[in-house]
Amino acid sequence: MAYTVLARRYRSATFDDLIGQGHVARTLTNAINTNRLAHAFLFTGTRGTGKTSSARILAKCLNCEKSDKPTAHPCGECNSCQAIARGDDIDVIEIDAASNTGVDNVREIIENSQFRPARSRFKVYIIDEVHMLSKNAFNALLKTLEEPPEHVKFILATTEVEKVLPTILSRCQRYDFRNIPTREIAAHLKSVCKQEKIQADDDAILLVAKAGAGSMRDALSLLDRLLSAAGDHLTSGTIEELLGLPRSAQIFDLANAIGVGDVKDVLTRIDALITSGLSAETLATSLVDHLRNLLILRTCGKQSELVEVPGLSLNELDGQAQKFEPVVLSQDIVILEELRRQLRQSTAGRALVDATMVRLALAAQFSTIEELIGEVEASSSNGAAGAAKKKYLVSEEAIGLGPSALLEEPAVPAATDSAEDFSAPQVPSPQPQAPVADEKDELPAVGRVWEGSGPTSIFAAFKNSGPTKPAPRSQQLAEVPVGNIGPVDRSDLSDLLNRFRSAAMESQPTVAGFLDGSRIIAVDGSSITLEYPKNLEMSAKMLDRNGKRESLATVLSALLGEPASIRVSVNESLIETPASKPTPAESDRRPPPARASPPEPQVAMPVNNGMPITEELRIELLQNNPL
Repeated sequence: MAYTVLARRYRSATFDDLIGQGHVARTLTNAINTNRLAHAFLFTGTRGTGKTSSARILAKCLNCEKSDKPTAHPCGECNSCQAIARGDDIDVIEIDAASNTGVDNVREIIENSQFRPARSRFKVYIIDEVHMLSKNAFNALLKTLEEPPEHVKFILATTEVEKVLPTILSRCQRYDFRNIPTREIAAHLKSVCKQEKIQADDDAILLVAKAGAGSMRDALSLLDRLLSAAGDHLTSGTIEELLGLPRSAQIFDLANAIGVGDVKDVLTRIDALITSGLSAETLATSLVDHLRNLLILRTCGKQSELVEVPGLSLNELDGQAQKFEPVVLSQDIVILEELRRQLRQSTAGRALVDATMVRLALAAQFSTIEELIGEVEASSSNGAAGAAKKKYLVSEEAIGLGPSALLEEPAVPAATDSAEDFSAPQVPSPQPQAPVADEKDELPAVGRVWEGSGPTSIFAAFKNSGPTKPAPRSQQLAEVPVGNIGPVDRSDLSDLLNRFRSAAMESQPTVAGFLDGSRIIAVDGSSITLEYPKNLEMSAKMLDRNGKRESLATVLSALLGEPASIRVSVNESLIETPASKPTPAESDRRPPPARASPPEPQVAMPVNNGMPITEELRIELLQNNPL
């Protein structure tokens, strides 16, 4: 007698035997019991989930000879039930749509459906892989499928329901078959092994069930092949060897090496697995499955039923899971899945595997997106303040005064008792300074510090003319301003805006242009309000983009000596005209307002404005030409 494979021998015979499709069995059973059977059914789902078996069971229920009407529990012993189970019943016609795709084949079905069944209640047409029918064949079947003779039932089965025409779908009752859970497949395989008198370890059964990937037929076919190779005793080691899978302990050790960041150990283990014949894609799949178990244990605990652990101790696996963070595990799974896709198209598979494994092992050295964003925000908020501080220090050094020199009284020679006896001002010569990167190559403006390497010719000319008696050293130190920024009078909004523009042009020249046409209308504590006319509304909007307002706020903070912010408003009733906009020359010629005590001495300007005004010249002019 010919051997019958397990997938056919242990096919479900009743709705009670249907595994993993309880919703379908329950609905069809209730429909039969309440006499609400439709004339056309559509069974859809992946391969091996029980679509054809359910169609045969439904045909048995309709035509069982031991019942005078359709029954939800066919006997399975009458001639009709046995013929349907074998697939050779004259009134239950099974058609493969893949080889009968044309209009002529459908026309034959339509013509034969007009005749009553030979011995049964119903003539049942089971059309498998119905999505293979051509569009014309579908259209030819529409009328008969919608209004068939009362003795005809249609059962359509497909794995690609999206290819079936909507007009066909609307004429059928649709039943979706789901993938069978791994544990239910394992329970059925264990029952089959018991009936076949085969000894199989639970871990081996679980491996076969997982390899079935939700398909009972695939799992039974695989079990049949393994029994032929391994004999009457199945172990997890035998299954892994026959299926070309890595041993669970090897994947466990590989995950351990990744967790501790031992790159050498990771690459060594990868080489051993691939050298033993394991494909790179199978390795990635096995590692993904292992990391998934770790993720479930880490988040749900070891009591969860979602964990499937063949060949490993649950306690050991839970201990390894506690070494990983859930975020890291989920990221590693995504990286490995991307590796699987790349391996199908790349010719450098081994290099991709090694690089990915090193990346997983060194994951702790990579910065997260949040950290990078934080660094960018910190650098953007502190960059302008850092530049202003740097220029401030350069200004102090350029005039020969360090931070300590401002606090300590300079030493006086022992031969004199008063600073009045000095014959010449004791101003230290300036130190050479490296050029600042963002300074323009031009002569400094009035009041700016000359950052050259020594005294200029104009300073020598003025030094030799006029009285030479210097002011006391303490008075010199008190009168020399520190840095490029002097005291700010917040009540003088015009002066504050001019100095704000000047400071912005020095430190943020690319952003300072957005201040043109604006004016300061209010100073509220450490916040100023900039007002723009209606025709410059776009400048006000652009100031709020890409951190421009924050950059100017940093300049304002350096100017005011405390953290400050900027508000922007648009005056709808104000429109700036070109004549009302001050020119740079007029702004430069505008006299500075009077300041509170101590007053800043006014410096007489030399006739030749083309020469630079150094700090040494400023001191000399203050002493010899106070007017």
